[in-house]
Amino acid sequence: MKTKELKKLYQFDEERGKFILDVQLEDYRDAYSEWDFSPFINRDLDEDLMEYLLQCSFEIPLKYEIVIKFYILNQTVNESREKRSITGIYNFFQYQIRRLNFQRNGILKRIISFALLGSVLLMSGAYFGDHIERSLITGVLVEGLFIGGWVMLWEMFSAWLFDIKDVRYKKKHFQRLLDAEIQYRYPVH
Repeated sequence: MKTKELKKLYQFDEERGKFILDVQLEDYRDAYSEWDFSPFINRDLDEDLMEYLLQCSFEIPLKYEIVIKFYILNQTVNESREKRSITGIYNFFQYQIRRLNFQRNGILKRIISFALLGSVLLMSGAYFGDHIERSLITGVLVEGLFIGGWVMLWEMFSAWLFDIKDVRYKKKHFQRLLDAEIQYRYPVH
């Protein structure tokens, strides 16, 4: 989407070159999952809010920073709750980044496993193809080793080219959300 179109969808701070994501809440706790009773600094974000922030981040090119502006309707200014809430939001984004790092490491282990297993199967197929007498059963076995080896290598390339890319893409957006400035606004009485 072009920047001009994005500026119609989102507020844009021309001076600072940042897109503003507006979020309206009744209370501070509405930002968090209703099923999580941990203190604010350790709570999970509300699933819909997280999805909204992530989708907004996906739409806005990564070259732009963002500001998350919460409009709290039924509260007055409470700086200590704001600070705890901001800390909780940042902790949640850090947790998501840690989860993605763990997921990336799992994918890397799978890539290595696929590469090793695929190589072993292909070398076994080549060795047995050259060193055992051909019959119907040995021919099927050798072909099975080759097919299994190529399938493992395909899985390796699939994980390397697609799965890792997906994790890296999400991590960049969670990092941007972690780096985002968070503001609170209240109704004027």
